[in-house]
Amino acid sequence: MRRLSLACVVVSLASGISFSQPMTLQECVEIALRTHPQIRLALSQREASVARLRQAQAQWRPELNLTGTQRQQGPTVSFTVPLPPPNPPREISVVRPSTQLLNLELRQSIYDGGRFTANIRSARYFVDASDALLQATRAQLVLRVTEAYADVLAAQALEEVARQSVERVQVVLKTAKARLEAGVAPRFDVLRAEAELAAAQEQLLTAQNAVALAKAALNQLLGRPTNAPIEVAPLPEPITPSSEALQTETFLTQALAHRPELRSAEAQIQAAQERVNFAKADKNPLLFLSSNYQRQTATGFSRDYAWSVNLIVQFPIFDSGRRESVLQEQEALLQQALAQREQLQRQIALEVEQAVRNYQVALQRLNTARAALASAEEAFRLARVRYEAGVGTQVEVLDAQVALTQARANEVRALYDAHKAFARLVYATGLSEAEVRKMLANAQGSEADALARR
Repeated sequence: MRRLSLACVVVSLASGISFSQPMTLQECVEIALRTHPQIRLALSQREASVARLRQAQAQWRPELNLTGTQRQQGPTVSFTVPLPPPNPPREISVVRPSTQLLNLELRQSIYDGGRFTANIRSARYFVDASDALLQATRAQLVLRVTEAYADVLAAQALEEVARQSVERVQVVLKTAKARLEAGVAPRFDVLRAEAELAAAQEQLLTAQNAVALAKAALNQLLGRPTNAPIEVAPLPEPITPSSEALQTETFLTQALAHRPELRSAEAQIQAAQERVNFAKADKNPLLFLSSNYQRQTATGFSRDYAWSVNLIVQFPIFDSGRRESVLQEQEALLQQALAQREQLQRQIALEVEQAVRNYQVALQRLNTARAALASAEEAFRLARVRYEAGVGTQVEVLDAQVALTQARANEVRALYDAHKAFARLVYATGLSEAEVRKMLANAQGSEADALARR
């Protein structure tokens, strides 16, 4: 048991967050960005693109290779050379049965026809694309965490609504029993109240299960056990800008300039263009310098070392159409990248339009739900007073209680739908939450100045 407690302390210290206190949205986002596998996947993809860039850069630099060879061969070839007496004849080997070769080669490209430059630029653009995709992955994760966080708060609020409903029906049942004992109410009122209480208790169980599922989803995003206890802090009231401040064109302009997916698409287009340039440059001649130094087994016609310096020119003459086919493929891939960018631009425009409209509607729903809630609370109060005074019926009370429960549930859903709609708006624009809030504040300030001038 002590080991388990110590392990919990270590986990809490490692994450930097104490789960004994409610977690804020910012804390949840920070944990998710540190622990979620999608971030590690995006980081590994970026590291791979950086490694490919280093590979492309290394092709232009000198290359030094050392090669060692041990050879057993046959048949051997030798001849005898007579020498003046008294010297014995000398045997000279032409092909030895065993030879050793040690070769040191230095190779340097001098002219590549633009191949290496295009390859390096393409790799660099792919690094830029992976950087943008990493930012896009982070933005998507922030949105998912924000929505899951709001779902937890909404589920908890709906659980409280269901609990209050049970408590109100219990009061109605208690009143019905007291009136039955006093002989001023039929037994039907008690039976009806008991049925309503059972239904309210069932709704409470459903709401409690929804809270557990919402917390499990948030825990999953944070890399914690799905059944781990977690409490979240409340969110501030959603900002309520005017309809003039919520203009699609303004947010679309920001989205086209800041969405990381678009920056990635632009970088991929540039990379595809460089691949086309590489395919064109592959038809140009190559010029490179090669130098060798060898240590070898001496024979009758060679010494034990040799060296050479070679200037090599390579002209592509005939390749059965391979280079032309590669060029056509790269040009098609470039057109594919251009089409994907256009498709992404259209998708972003739709996302911005939906985000702006959904946020407008969410704020309107919230205002309407709060007005309806005020009316439902007053209607329930009057129905209960009338029933307790004996001038109203229990049906009125129960109907008012159902209406009040529904009104409170609608207000909760509208509130957290507004929070999620604002998060969607932030994601659609590619800006931070603070930047979007500043945009809306500036738009409202401009609107107020214009009204003041009138």
